[in-house]
Amino acid sequence: TAWSWSVKPTLLLLAVALVPVNWGLESFKWAELMPWGKLSSRIRQVLYGTAWSLIGPLRLGAMVGRVSAVNPRQRGQAVRAFATASVSQWWCTITAAGLALLVADWWTLGAFVLALSAVVLGLYSGWSPAFWNWIRNTRWTRSWRVARRIAPVHRWRALSLSILRYLVMLAQFVLLLTAFGHLSHWNIADQLFAQLTGGASMWGLTSLAPFSLLGDLGIREAAALMALPAPNPSDTTAILGATLTLWVINLLLPALVGVVWQWTDFRSR
Repeated sequence: TAWSWSVKPTLLLLAVALVPVNWGLESFKWAELMPWGKLSSRIRQVLYGTAWSLIGPLRLGAMVGRVSAVNPRQRGQAVRAFATASVSQWWCTITAAGLALLVADWWTLGAFVLALSAVVLGLYSGWSPAFWNWIRNTRWTRSWRVARRIAPVHRWRALSLSILRYLVMLAQFVLLLTAFGHLSHWNIADQLFAQLTGGASMWGLTSLAPFSLLGDLGIREAAALMALPAPNPSDTTAILGATLTLWVINLLLPALVGVVWQWTDFRSR
């Protein structure tokens, strides 16, 4: 039936094994942008942010969680670091989505998304057009202005880590889709191609959500059903199983670790 499937445990375990790699890369990226202090403190701050991300829209919860765990004197810099980390990861998302749209023959939309990607990369690398200077000098961006500028070498290293992290998450998704039997009746080349392009499109659609809660729960599943082929009812079930499992292992479990760690720190004070 549509609501039953056989799971391949080896592929499922491989996806789970990549969870520490995923969050390790994010922690190294955070440490790269906040290059003082111990790595263990940066890991703790990232997990705090992950816990808070489940209750805040537009990644504001993740920012509050991370910044609140930083020394008060460093919080202005932490705001800049968080924005830089988020933009670098978002750039990976929209660039991959633009390439996936081109592959799917959505030439106009794909070209528009890649043009947006080029603008974002230019701003990230230091390009300062008039509108960007105006934004930076408004009263709402005071913390951004007073924080020290992040050196280009740190920004480019953070971008490299974001690209690696995106590839890890995409690999996890493909492993989970295959584990749940998505497109199992297709040949492996067509199956892998559809899953890679569909996964990239899914995250591109998810990134457009204006107010996401609980780590995009529900939004990602809807986007996956739109972006991935599902010729059989069992393929639809596999998509839902893979996306929900990805949410559990990549967001819910690290968030619970962050909650326990934060509660332990609170009790010890």
